[in-house]
Amino acid sequence: MNEVSYKQLKRWIQQKQPVMIKTVRGETTFLIVKLYEDAKKLFAYDRNAKLTTIALDDIIYIQPVRIYGSFYVSNRLVKVIG
Repeated sequence: MNEVSYKQLKRWIQQKQPVMIKTVRGETTFLIVKLYEDAKKLFAYDRNAKLTTIALDDIIYIQPVRIYGSFYVSNRLVKVIG
């Protein structure tokens, strides 16, 4: 993973900041909702409101992004910075 700290990840979660995450399986935009430091995993929603678990060891890079549109999570609109 690039030089992103747990503190920075927590800040992005609190601010509802969408991030671009590239893993060994590809790259896409996510809205991170939970970070488990002990298990080294993130829980995040993609643009289709699908909850995904991402292992921190699989992340090649992660960076904040500006998006056009919104995330819909459980039939409610989640406002994001963007």
